[in-house]
Amino acid sequence: MENARKKDIVFQRLQTPIHFYEAYGELLYDLDINSFEDLRKKYRGKPREMAKVWYVLNHFNALGLLIKEGLATAEQIFQQYLPLSVILIYQKYEGEIINSRYRHGPTMEVHNPDAYKGFEMLYEEAWRLYPKTPTGPWSMEDLLRDAREMDEFLRAKKGSKGERVST
Repeated sequence: MENARKKDIVFQRLQTPIHFYEAYGELLYDLDINSFEDLRKKYRGKPREMAKVWYVLNHFNALGLLIKEGLATAEQIFQQYLPLSVILIYQKYEGEIINSRYRHGPTMEVHNPDAYKGFEMLYEEAWRLYPKTPTGPWSMEDLLRDAREMDEFLRAKKGSKGERVST
């Protein structure tokens, strides 16, 4: 199958279902998870909850594999997914990513060195292409200040085009 046809198929199927965004939001805003130990304490013995983690990590991993296989560019992926999304989830769940490469036990012997390599590549591409990505954490005060600044920017933008500006 020619590469252009493969790309068409990939982007037709890249329509991300709502349950991805629900799982992503839950993981990102889970204030109880700040370390790998926190992740283990919260999800150990709860396969339905852990499945959300694996779902999101595997989704981002698949996006990285699309880039690796030449079926998409990082720029195309980041038109659909904010680089910040990739960066924040990778950083928050890096312990799970790294842990998946090692056998459990005192030797920490490598058993699957390629686990989540696609996600790792996507994360590195996000930083390479968007080095000024802010990663927080943000207080509510910061978020509201940014919202006011955006509102001012949008009003000025409309005003510069001669459009009616609402007050």
